[in-house]
Amino acid sequence: MDTKIRVENVGYYHCDRDLSANLVSDELTQLKTLNGYSEYLNHSIRKLPNCKLNTKIPTPEFSESQMESFLDYIGQNGFGNQKPNFVTSKDLLKSVTSLETHLIHVCKVGGVIFVLKMDKENAMESKNQLIFNHLMTKKSENEPIRNDSIQKGVWKAEILNGGKKEYSILYSGKVDAIQKTKMGKSRNYELEVAFGGTETDAFWWEKSCKLFWKSFFGASPSIIIASRTGEFAFKRKISDILVTYPKNSIYEIKELSRDEMPSLAAPNNQRPLWTVSDGKKNLYNFLKLVKSHVKRDGDCFVISRIPGSQKWNFKQDTVSVGTFREAIQRSISNLYN
Repeated sequence: MDTKIRVENVGYYHCDRDLSANLVSDELTQLKTLNGYSEYLNHSIRKLPNCKLNTKIPTPEFSESQMESFLDYIGQNGFGNQKPNFVTSKDLLKSVTSLETHLIHVCKVGGVIFVLKMDKENAMESKNQLIFNHLMTKKSENEPIRNDSIQKGVWKAEILNGGKKEYSILYSGKVDAIQKTKMGKSRNYELEVAFGGTETDAFWWEKSCKLFWKSFFGASPSIIIASRTGEFAFKRKISDILVTYPKNSIYEIKELSRDEMPSLAAPNNQRPLWTVSDGKKNLYNFLKLVKSHVKRDGDCFVISRIPGSQKWNFKQDTVSVGTFREAIQRSISNLYN
């Protein structure tokens, strides 16, 4: 299967506590940018200042369940030059491509199929991510961690098969940080926390595939990964000096090129843990199945998958998906009436 995926960055917005989309006109001044701690990527011997992951953080002031802010963004901006086949989230695309998600709601409104990931996030991972994101983007040492706004990007993806465009997707997702390039433009960065960093088998078995696709669909050429300690303190010998790292903390950061990850997941010509071509096939087959089932406006389906299986099960369910459909109709009614 000759499947290609093109990704284009469309814009940015803030999801505010009322779940509305506050549009960003100048991302380099209105979004979180990498601070001076990114310099530690180029100094492997220097010790990163201690960052405790068991720090108390404020309770989130809001939670999205129906893509509310993105629907508000579409209501304000429309679909762009051409109506897409699908509207969804970066998290959904990453999760389908890496076969991570198991529960999805879909419905068709105004000729567009809307796809919502229903799996719950790991609360501990979310907390670690929030603390690390704050470490790498805070503008002053005493700046507090805030939960009252989330910066998001909007992208368009085209799925091509044999050179022919099959599907178009408009989607949004969280952007951890950006940085100004030498050309004066902005580039996206993904930030990730992993036990032991990239040096453990667990990272490559459990995280590498979904991180590759998260970075791919976020138009981020690389990922900054923080190594964290766990039940015991790491000890490393640096210049004959024994360094002990506190428990439950970040002790090192490393930048990992997205394009290098597939080859690193298949070291010494061994059988690869995952391949890019398989991921593209997973997404293409999923979109094809959804389009074949969700044909008419108003159609609502619950899609599920047994862990370990590649088979998707479709069940028509207007009741379960009704809240999602109502949110779509309420937000973008001006686009199809």
